[in-house]
Amino acid sequence: MTIQRVPESTAIDMIGPYLAAQAPCPFCGRQNLLLHTEGPLSPVKVHEVCKHIRGYGLDEDDNGFLQFEDADKE
Repeated sequence: MTIQRVPESTAIDMIGPYLAAQAPCPFCGRQNLLLHTEGPLSPVKVHEVCKHIRGYGLDEDDNGFLQFEDADKE
């Protein structure tokens, strides 16, 4: 099992009224897309994600990251 953190895109992308959090999956390469419910530090809701995504969080500097897990790799 391999777990990797990937920082979300720093580009300001909007989908409708929502700020988008984007990051490519390190395992399948798919661009994952989550939407912030209010602002850059607010919770996110799923829009388009791959099967490897496991979570979203903020690091100690309040930068967003997505966590991916590949259970097939040993």
